[in-house]
Amino acid sequence: MVWKLGGRNIRAGRSWVDENNITHPTNWMSWTDDEKRAAGLEWTDDPKPFDNFYYYGWNSDGDALLPKPLAGLQTSKVEEAKRQSASALSETDWYVVRKTETNTATPDEITAYRTAVRTNYASLKTAINDASDIAGLQAVYETTAGASNTTKTIDATSSSVVSTSGNTIKISGHGFVNDEQVYYNAGINSDDETAAVIGGLINNTTYFVHSAATNTFKLSESHSNCGDAAQVQFSSRSSDGTAQSFTSQGIPAKSQTWPNPKMTKYDGA
Repeated sequence: MVWKLGGRNIRAGRSWVDENNITHPTNWMSWTDDEKRAAGLEWTDDPKPFDNFYYYGWNSDGDALLPKPLAGLQTSKVEEAKRQSASALSETDWYVVRKTETNTATPDEITAYRTAVRTNYASLKTAINDASDIAGLQAVYETTAGASNTTKTIDATSSSVVSTSGNTIKISGHGFVNDEQVYYNAGINSDDETAAVIGGLINNTTYFVHSAATNTFKLSESHSNCGDAAQVQFSSRSSDGTAQSFTSQGIPAKSQTWPNPKMTKYDGA
């Protein structure tokens, strides 16, 4: 926000000369607004913010954004996705080189990760190219809030809550949907130490909801966009985690579903 004389910004604490060649003092900011306008000044608001990737700026009336050509934006986003895919794959390229040079087998987990990266890229590319307008393209990059951001706390020692045969978590009316991200925390036990995890899960890790029903859900280490979403197998209930929790991290956009190489299914261990 600034006072202007014509198209010239008038800076606070400095004298200035008006169109009649009259010099005004450095304390002109102490004038009333009416006095400033009488001297020829005009108040100008700061330009409204906008995303300069998608838009050139505001129109002359300041009431509508001027969009850039959609096709060019899509091309740029596809190229960006290619770079992300290449970067993700580069971490495990050495396995491929080793296989070529020494015929040493690539671990199944690494092969699965590389396949998931390529599958996710293909899904993202399709979403980008299917966007019919800028709003649709922006949606490819925007997380959607889950139905509830309230942390859901469970007694993970209870067989009525954690099913090791069905690999389900039971929380009445949890509100989670498939592919929603949920953050798992093992909580603190009665000795004020980190509680034992549910067998198959990792403390302080984000998973994807799988096979959601009204009162139960399963977990996957990857999003369905990766082509390999599958329920985590629960090998045991927690031995002392009576206050473990799941907190929604929202429903990820197509651009936010790359596989996590630290997940057990991909770690190559």
